[in-house]
Amino acid sequence: MELQDIVISYQPKLFALAYRMTGEVAVSEDIVQESLTNWVILPHEDVQNPLAYLAKTVINRSLNHLAAVKRQREVYKGTWLPEPVVSQDYRRIDAQIDVSYGFMLLLEKLTPTERAVFLLKESFDVEYAELAELLELTEPNSRQLYHRAKEKLAGAKKRFPINSEQQQALQQAFLMASQTGDINPFVRLLKEDIVVYSDGGGKAKAALNPVVGIHHVTAFLNGLARKSWIIRDWQFVEVNGGVGALLFDKETGALDSILIIDLDGDQISNVYIIRNPDKLPTSY
Repeated sequence: MELQDIVISYQPKLFALAYRMTGEVAVSEDIVQESLTNWVILPHEDVQNPLAYLAKTVINRSLNHLAAVKRQREVYKGTWLPEPVVSQDYRRIDAQIDVSYGFMLLLEKLTPTERAVFLLKESFDVEYAELAELLELTEPNSRQLYHRAKEKLAGAKKRFPINSEQQQALQQAFLMASQTGDINPFVRLLKEDIVVYSDGGGKAKAALNPVVGIHHVTAFLNGLARKSWIIRDWQFVEVNGGVGALLFDKETGALDSILIIDLDGDQISNVYIIRNPDKLPTSY
């Protein structure tokens, strides 16, 4: 395979890998670009599996980034949520790799090393001995980390594509809430154990902690619908391959928030609201 073909062919998989490690879009783009640039420049004739080699390079760079931002995330104000990948940006990711928003948040339960072991083993079938050498572990420890990661991710639900009826019901419920402040059609779609996560990063108003349970969530969303949603323009989009909406300030036209929905069957199991301006895309 020619170098140019490698760059074009591997970029979507490598971006998904970096994104699942870091939860940051621009950072992941930089990590992949640097890894591919070095691959083109440096000698690599003896590399038998270029994709696995590049994946390990991306993992190393991602781990370095996570170490650099560790303190910053520890003191983050409120709930830290991954940056969303909206519509056209999502097409740059290998469609077979799960970067659904619920799975991205689940990955946050893993330590960076657990995440590295899990992703390299699951996506690229890297041997335990290679993982141990790459991450400065013993081989038994790399096995242990992989199985521990799988246990932590055991609650991950298989993602099913939304059908047209679900899409229409969601959009009508959102429009009713945004135009009239009536959230009842939306509430009827919620699971009893619904959770709403908000991320303002201390730069935009947001709930500091997750809101749990249908009664608390109903009160929370009712306040949003009456005070905030009704003064926003809505644009329904695909976010991380799932259901989402962009909310724009009606006066300024600026992107104010991104709302993402997790569905469990016909009901909404999680809602994510990203308001931190640093995590909102500059183009859409």
